Amino acid sequence: MTANLLILPVAAPLIVGLLALFFPKPSPARRGLVGIALGGLVALGVLLVARIVDDGALVLRLGGWALPYGIVLVGDTLSAIMVTLSGLTALSSLLYGSAERTCEREHPLRLPLLCFLLTGVNLAFLTGDLFNLFVAFEVMLLSSYALLTLEAKAGDSRQAWPYLTLNLFGSALFIAACGYTYGLFGTLNMAELSVRMNELSGDFRLTLLGAALAFVFALKAGFFPLYHWLPRAYPILPASTAAFFGGMLTKVGVYVLLRLFGTILPHDLEGLHRIVAWVGAATMFIGVLGAVSRQRVSEILTYHIASQIGYMGLALGIFTPAALAATILFLAHNILVKSSLFLVGGVIARAHGTDELARTGGLWRASPWLGVAFFVLAASLAGLPPMSGFWGKLYIVQAGFEDGRWVLGAMAAFAGILTLMSMLKILLACFWRGESEAPLRLDAGAGRMTLVCVAAAALSLGVGLAAGPATNLARHAADELHDRAGYAARVIGSNTTPHEDKTP
Repeated sequence: MTANLLILPVAAPLIVGLLALFFPKPSPARRGLVGIALGGLVALGVLLVARIVDDGALVLRLGGWALPYGIVLVGDTLSAIMVTLSGLTALSSLLYGSAERTCEREHPLRLPLLCFLLTGVNLAFLTGDLFNLFVAFEVMLLSSYALLTLEAKAGDSRQAWPYLTLNLFGSALFIAACGYTYGLFGTLNMAELSVRMNELSGDFRLTLLGAALAFVFALKAGFFPLYHWLPRAYPILPASTAAFFGGMLTKVGVYVLLRLFGTILPHDLEGLHRIVAWVGAATMFIGVLGAVSRQRVSEILTYHIASQIGYMGLALGIFTPAALAATILFLAHNILVKSSLFLVGGVIARAHGTDELARTGGLWRASPWLGVAFFVLAASLAGLPPMSGFWGKLYIVQAGFEDGRWVLGAMAAFAGILTLMSMLKILLACFWRGESEAPLRLDAGAGRMTLVCVAAAALSLGVGLAAGPATNLARHAADELHDRAGYAARVIGSNTTPHEDKTP
């Protein structure tokens, strides 16, 4: 019976989004309905994490269909953590957006599209086969295309073109890779693939397939040199929407890379792992250098999306159990911190009428709680102790040194210093500088937005202070992810009519 809960993270936002379309006029009641649903998803995610840690992964075969014909949903610790974080990020975006805009100024399609976007995100976390992962990406990307241009100014809409074209190219390559996979193995189910790929271990075709899939998901995650769309598209979004985009969308790509290398592909693809590690290092450095060079808060934060994704790619490429645990811990931390920093950036832009650093100042005296929230989040992003980002970066550096990757470990540590420099630019310009170019606009709406930022910063600080339990949970998730045989046994063992093996 518990496995049936896996359908709720997908079905609930879809149903609520459709209901919101039937009542298109923005109202407090409609916001309340969406808020209750999102709060329920957060609670459900926490319940799933606790249940899965105690009893193992959950498997739901929709309609009772045998593999590989039916849709299968699989919930393990990693996917349950990601479902919890997606609901939490969407809820904070909703609460912040309610303070950011009155019902009269809210676009009628914003909340339905957010719900549909969450539907695709959660399906990507829970699906057990590649084709439904493709469907999840398309649901997610269609919603994100609409949200990206929904409230953009006429001149800004063109900035969405790189996002659109690159992701369409990625989707075409993904469906082609799915066809190649089915031709090789006769199935797209992840559990069956993890078994059948063992028989092609060392085959060039398997390496080619792994490289193609890794390229697709690296594009979705924003790895160098495929991150070109990030700094152009995200700054045109309203702050509440940018928080969800910046916190979650690229992390879906990282999640699938973890699933690809940990659960599906054989673990002996050392050459591919090495490429991922060095591409991650390049992304980390180029992203942070872009952040240091920018003079707008939104642009600095957007370049840091790429930089932080680089840390995750570097750790994933090291591909030891410790490195996988560090990747998962850093991934969870970054979702919380990055989305929260975009919320703070929205208050900065509202207060000054701009987020250009040269035209800001005086916020520490005018809104000290906002300053505290930014300091906590910036310190966490830079990796200062005892913030949540410190532990993630520490474990990534340790994993590199323990595996003999001294250069990669040193690069990760040095990039943290550059991250701190870019965050200090915002702190000094927006908060410590005595005067702004124009009078500050800190109305009641800005106060409510600040309250959401403070709550988000407190949650991030709590994760850092509770590093022991968070680290243990990440290690448990990494052990499950690394156990290909256990994943396959759990999923295939739930099948009443095993599919005939067609491995070539």
